Amino acid sequence: MPKAIYEGIYRDLKGKIQEGTYTYEDFLPTESELTAQYGCSRNTLRRAVSMLADDAYVQPMHGRGVRVIWQREGHSAQGSLSGVESFVEFARRNGLTPSTSVKSFEQVTCGSGLSRRTGFAEGVELLRIVRVRSLDGAARQVDHDYFLASAVTGLTPEIAEGSVYHFLESERHMRILTSKRRITVQLATDEDCSYMDLDPYNCVAVMENQSFNSEGVMFEYTQVRYHPDAFSYNLVSRR
Repeated sequence: MPKAIYEGIYRDLKGKIQEGTYTYEDFLPTESELTAQYGCSRNTLRRAVSMLADDAYVQPMHGRGVRVIWQREGHSAQGSLSGVESFVEFARRNGLTPSTSVKSFEQVTCGSGLSRRTGFAEGVELLRIVRVRSLDGAARQVDHDYFLASAVTGLTPEIAEGSVYHFLESERHMRILTSKRRITVQLATDEDCSYMDLDPYNCVAVMENQSFNSEGVMFEYTQVRYHPDAFSYNLVSRR
């Protein structure tokens, strides 16, 4: 089945749901109507609808059709805990303009304390990067990144201002597969306050990520410290 066909249908239907062509609790047009509209087979359409269901945009109902269950949230940007997505991809998906300021870029040797914190082996060389990430000009998160130095050869501060994941996938030909996450709420530090306007909050949401490539190697540990106004993530659960 040509991937471009069902992904194109998925994106079109998803866009129509987000724009309000099909609203909450509406039923999508029938399968016959949609296959005629897109000029595709039933299997291709069902694959696209299955992707929408996986993202909790619709819910197929046996004998009744496919109902829209997506609702626009109050937050302007919505993340997802079920996938691995770069900051740039997240911003563009939400229709926002991303920008990044690199505050620190240095190579360090992983000591015992850093090893316990990150999961990297003691003694390995790491690239430590601190980045302030903004959405539509407002600082909304601070990333404290540690990358396995041998996995990111050629990475520069200029590249880090864009997308490190794009560099790794397009230039280093790395396949990024898995990320383990831990989410907490912590009191804001002086550093947090210096980078983000947190008033009236005294706390930040913190997400720690350990990311692995297709070889099963952990190439990244990141601690992301979020402005409370910007932290909104969705997770689809099924019984």
